[in-house]
Parts: sequence; C-alpha cells; structure tokens
Amino acid sequence: MNKNEQNVIDQIRKGAEEIEVPDRLKPDQIRELLENRKQKKRFPISRIGVLAAACVVVVSGILLWTDQRMGQKNGDTGQNADSQISASKELAMAESYDQIYQYVKSYQDSMMTREAVTYDLGITEEASLDSSVSANGFGMKQEYGNSGDYSQTNVRQEGVDEGDIVKTDGIYLYVVEENGYVVDIVSVNGGNMEKCGSVTLEKECTIREIYLDTERKRMVLISEQDYMTADGGTVETEALTYDIADVAEPKEIGRMSQSGNYNTSRMANGYLYLFSTYYVNSPIVREDPSTYVPLINEKEMERSDICLPQVSQGCMYEVITSIDIANPDEICDSTAIFSKGGQTYVSNQNIYYYETQWEDSDRYTTTVRKFAYQDGKLEGKAQGSFAGYLNDTFSIDEYQGKLRVVTTDGDTNAVYVMNESLEITGAIEDLAKDERVYSARFIGDTGYFVTFRETDPLFSVDLSDPENPRIIGELKIPGFSEYLHFYGEDRLLGIGMAADENTGATEGVKLTMFDISDRTDVKEEATYVIEDAYGTDVAYDYKAVLADPQKNLIGFAAYGIRGEDYYLFTYEEETGFVCRLQEEINGNSSGGTRGLYIGDTLYVIRGNVIEAYDLANSKKSGDIIL
Repeated sequence: MNKNEQNVIDQIRKGAEEIEVPDRLKPDQIRELLENRKQKKRFPISRIGVLAAACVVVVSGILLWTDQRMGQKNGDTGQNADSQISASKELAMAESYDQIYQYVKSYQDSMMTREAVTYDLGITEEASLDSSVSANGFGMKQEYGNSGDYSQTNVRQEGVDEGDIVKTDGIYLYVVEENGYVVDIVSVNGGNMEKCGSVTLEKECTIREIYLDTERKRMVLISEQDYMTADGGTVETEALTYDIADVAEPKEIGRMSQSGNYNTSRMANGYLYLFSTYYVNSPIVREDPSTYVPLINEKEMERSDICLPQVSQGCMYEVITSIDIANPDEICDSTAIFSKGGQTYVSNQNIYYYETQWEDSDRYTTTVRKFAYQDGKLEGKAQGSFAGYLNDTFSIDEYQGKLRVVTTDGDTNAVYVMNESLEITGAIEDLAKDERVYSARFIGDTGYFVTFRETDPLFSVDLSDPENPRIIGELKIPGFSEYLHFYGEDRLLGIGMAADENTGATEGVKLTMFDISDRTDVKEEATYVIEDAYGTDVAYDYKAVLADPQKNLIGFAAYGIRGEDYYLFTYEEETGFVCRLQEEINGNSSGGTRGLYIGDTLYVIRGNVIEAYDLANSKKSGDIIL
C-alpha cells in the first residue's frame, strides 16, 4: 500500500470510528463476498494488499455515506449537503485567504461534530473492488537519443510523456532501485551490463518515477518525503533535475517542492506538469494561510490560483505545478483544485480533472474540470458533469476540441460527447444492460469499448457527428479484454482473460487480435490463451506493457502457479500469436516488472535485477544485480 492510499484510509477511519458496522459489512461477510468473486475474476497475489485497502475504503465510505443520508432525513443537512455536484459551468477562483479558510474550517467543524459527514470517494484506479485500471493509450516511441531503435514507456496520450520506474535513452538504463531512494545508470552493451553511475537521495525520500530529456541531457526524479512538524506529519512531493551529460557524475541543477502526496505527472514540449494531493491537517489558523493552503517551494500559493470546491466544504486539494526543464529551479505556473479525490486525463492541449460522487441506488455523477496548458502556463476553462463513473482514465478522450467518455451507471452504460464548454451535445444511453465497461479506446472519430458479464461484447462507436454518436458494430466472444492497443492500422490488440461462456469463471490470460478494417463489422482474427496463468498487471498498470507493432513485439508479466513469468509474443498473419519467450522473473519490487528493448536485446527489469535476452533466439545474454 502506498502512502497516498494510507492517508486516504486514515482519514476515512477517523470519521467512522464510532459507527456500528452492519452484519453484512463485517469482515466475515466481506471475506465470503470476495471468495465468491474469485469464481468470476481472480486477482494476482501482488494486489492482495490493494484489495484489502479497497475493502476498508469501500466499507468505510458506505458507512460515512449512510450516516450522511440519515442526517439529511433528520433535517440535519449541514451546508448544501444535497447539492453534491455543482451545476455551474464556470470555475470559481478564490477571492481571499479568508474565503478559503471558511471552506476548510466549515468542513473540519462538520467532521468534529458529526453534523454532516460528507467525505465521499471518487472511483479511483487503486481503491475500487469493481474498477480496475486498464490501458488503451498509444505506445510512445520518441526518436531522440543516440539510438532510435529502442522502446519507450507505454503512455496514455501520444506526444505526452509519463514518468516510470525504468527509462532508457538507447544506450543506458535508468532504474529505480527497490530501496526507493537510489537511481542507477546502467550501460547495456547488448546484454553485457555494467553500472556506471547513480543518484542517491535521503533515505526518508521515496522516488516514485523518473523522466529523461535526452535532448537537454536531463534526468528528473519525482519523489515523496515525509516531514514531522509540531502539529504532526506532512508529505511533500519534489521534482529534482539532474544534468546527466556525464552519467558517471550526475549533477543536481534544480529542485522544487509542493505540498501533498504524489499523484501523477506528465511531460510535454520540455515542461513537466506535476500533480500532488494535499490533505489539510488540524488545527488551522486563520491568520496563517500556510496551515490550510498548499505550499510551493515552502511558500503558500496565491489565493487567486486556488479553484474553489463544488460545495461548501474543503478537506483536500489537487495541486498542479509546471516546470521548465531548461530552467528547473523555477516554477512556471501553479494552480490547486479543492476536491474530494479524483483522477487526471491529459490531452495534448488540456488537463481534465474528474471526480465521481456516489448517489442513491448505485448511481453516480462525475464532474470534470478543464484547464488549458501551453508552455508551462495553466488556465482554467470550464466545468461540466455527466451520469456514471469512468472505468479508468482511458474511458475519457479529447479529439478536435470534443471530449468523449464511456461510463457505467448502475446496471447500464453510456457514451457522451461534450463540447469545449463541457456541455453534453450527444449521447448513447442504456447500453449493455447488467454489464459494465472493462476497457475502452478511441482513435480519431471512432471509439471501441468492451463490457463484460459472461461474454465480451466489443462495441464500435461512430463519433464523427458529435450530436449523434451511434453504435455501428458489436462483436460478442467469451472472456473480456482489460487492455486495448492499436496494432497497426487495421488491428486492435486485446489482453485480458478467457472465461467460461456459461458461468463467466476465468480460465487463463487471453490475447485477442481484432480485425477492425471494417469498423462496422469487427472480427476476432486470432486468439491465444495462457492456460496456466491467472492474471497480469495489465489491468492495473499499463506501463507494464510492451506493445510495439513496428518491432512486432508484445510483452508483459503474468502470474501462474509457479510464480511470475515474463512472456514475449510476436504476431504473424498466417499463424497468429507466437510465444517467443517465457522466462521466470527474478527480483522483488512493489513497482512491478518492466520489459523493454534496445536494438536486438530485450531487458526484463524487476527491482534490482536486470536480465537480458537475445531477440533473435530468445536466449539469455546477460544479467546484473544492482
């Protein structure tokens, strides 16, 4: 469990300590529920901790929500408790610190007196038993560095880079060690690997991800650090930039910090955009904004950069800053969003921050807020909402100024199209009753999404007319795809699970190649089932996937009876999927396994162990323990 998850759980527990737990929500009943769910879908061992955390979060969230509704029935609604999602189309920015103080104080008072417990959870990738994280973004291959023949981090949006625990420039591997505070630089030499440099932070730091800017010969480390103060603990997210012209002696050239736990980040056109989640601690002091306003480089943010909450309460912020990698010791811009917890989608022009509210009868409403970004500058643009929740950040996509989303709400699903002002212009509702979305993927004016109960319907959607989106194709096959990736112009790769057509019980990891040359008549071109594998990280971490149609490589780790193996496939038109490599993965890491290629060598990295394989014959060509 990471620090962000722990922080969320601690805050929920604080509000639920005195609530009597109904019998149906007690540990034995929850355990029985999970055992029954195993017949439908199995989870890898490495995710048990996340599931345990999710159990606490879901149960506590239900209790708090129930307590809130009971209060409303008794006429004790607090401040605007029934108006959970703002109907405003405009973003409201703070006019004074005192205004911000009143929001935070009101929330803290309501928590202390239990007059209006209104803390709700959004549908997040790591905290929901029913919502797994699949990936449907383009694989990103950048042609910088001294060698163009190497893979890059699999990212959500083409042209927008993402941090990872392993990076390469085609000559070196940059690897975060399992201890979390060291990055090693390893010369690969076709498998004859050698450690040639490193960066070591304080042991109190945890390096979450790294970036490379090989044009400027820069490496950026994103880390979290815990600090103890007189009033308790606090967490900061830091971005540390190093000059790596001499890999043997990296030199720090810039450092910035912001309040909160690391959430995510993006890099585009030489600028880093950093997101952190800041929880306000008690007590707060009206005359001291630093006690209730996020800090950037130890200085409280300007009140005009803070986006007010949708309702009259405040307990946490999403903090966004931008940094010019050419001048990494200065902040370009910053903003903060009062929220209850949400997720982020970054297109090539805009940042969309969305959060989901659980309503009555298993219904949801999602509010999305839009910020334009360019050359480090951030500008609030619009706010809107739609029914349902998103399966993941890949069920939301921007194209030609329009936002398209695929949602699940109760026992049905929908597709919505929104204009630049985030107003709904077109919709398809009541789709795939009694099923839910498992994965989605957009390209141009066409969308594809998968739902599942016992069979796997792959829908294709024509989005060319924003006012009249329409379903134009549907293919039903056993099993489900948790990850979708375009594999050339006319093929769509799916990775998920095979399932019994009658019971829905899973029967191994399944690869599917869909023929999408005719989007109105999508066909299943080929399948491959790894029968002795019961799960992958694909559903939770899209960066764990190597999918390169130009190189014709498909790689990922899968869990089986004997442990975790790395699989590498190619796809041949005549024979379908061909398994080129299956090797046991060594090493330990909470960050998962990564596979990438440089030239004709595949490197499999887990924790402090790197193993190299010759792509020509799949034989091991070297290894190193860092």
